[in-house]
Amino acid sequence: MNRIPSISLRRDGAAAGEEEPDPAALARWARAFCVIRFDLERGQLVEACYPPGSLVSAAGLDRLVAFSSFPDSMSHHLPRHRSSVHDSLFSFRVPDPSPSPSPSVAGSRRGFLYGFVFNRQRQDERLPRGGEQKSVVILSHAPYSSLFRLLLQILGPLCFDVGPSALSMVASHVATWPAPVPGCPMELPIGSAALRVHLPPAADDPGPPPALLPANSSVPYGLFHDADLFAAFRGLLLHLWTLWELMVVGEPILVVAPSPPQCSEAVAGLVSLVAPLLYSVDFRPYFTIHDPDFARLNALAEGEVFPPMVLGVTNLFFLKSLKSIPNVVRFLEGPNFMPWFRQRRAAAEQEQQRLWRQARMNVDIEKLMSKLSELERIDSFNAIERYILREMEEYCA
Repeated sequence: MNRIPSISLRRDGAAAGEEEPDPAALARWARAFCVIRFDLERGQLVEACYPPGSLVSAAGLDRLVAFSSFPDSMSHHLPRHRSSVHDSLFSFRVPDPSPSPSPSVAGSRRGFLYGFVFNRQRQDERLPRGGEQKSVVILSHAPYSSLFRLLLQILGPLCFDVGPSALSMVASHVATWPAPVPGCPMELPIGSAALRVHLPPAADDPGPPPALLPANSSVPYGLFHDADLFAAFRGLLLHLWTLWELMVVGEPILVVAPSPPQCSEAVAGLVSLVAPLLYSVDFRPYFTIHDPDFARLNALAEGEVFPPMVLGVTNLFFLKSLKSIPNVVRFLEGPNFMPWFRQRRAAAEQEQQRLWRQARMNVDIEKLMSKLSELERIDSFNAIERYILREMEEYCA
């Protein structure tokens, strides 16, 4: 994703007051807004957070969020110019170490936090090690991906334009929003703009039975309704039925992709496949070795059953450390076009051979050739010769 234009925010109306946003009203939507910087000497650091102290916990929530907010390495796809910028959006899901997750967030899944990340990588030869990266993160108990991705496209560039003060500016607008209404459309003001979203149903309400599903395909009836399956699984579309079966029965799946946006979008797409059923298996759109569950999974003895989980990773180390996981979906570098192309080409060639055999038995060749020009006869002869040689090879084999 290239640079996203920012939208200026004006503190007007209810959001223009000097009072701090109501913490309870803000918590209905989000737990924290953060800016995380990668320091060359100290690693990932929380540079700013609003509300202040919202990531402080004995279990190290700040470090867990910080490590989950960056790719494993600087993108190798940055243009080799003297200075370039690469923005990306992705998400993660981590255990909430808090003793009692907020029960006031409609649609939340107890025990987990969803992180939505706007990551910027800047390549500049004048900087130490040739570049820097920073992430803007929205942390919430609710999986409102369609909403927070839109909000990040405003908040992310704004933080780089005006600094960390953008966190409190956006939080003041979010705190004025009405309470979330899962399963319903909402229009949420943000500065001079409005975000029009349709929230997914609550976690404990998977939605209507299939016979009662809404005719409008834009109405969500499960988690991550906005996931683009065709983009995420381009090249693997013929395997979606098998993947759906694995998801329905709760089989563990490891998704390996080149970047956090690709693996998180793929995991979201897999979860969306089971709608309107409620997917109760643990899933992690972007899983790293810093996740507290990694040590437990890495310590599984040989032959021990891997727990039902869907993990999205970019580090190939997981193929070795989690080798007991039975199902692996591995994406190639780039849009994953070649596997799809090879499958379609093989199917087309088989169909051509079938049509050739049928035509050879039913068509009067002499009559057909008499109606062709000399150039068409030469082209036809070459094609016929190719098919006859292929038939002879198959017969001899």
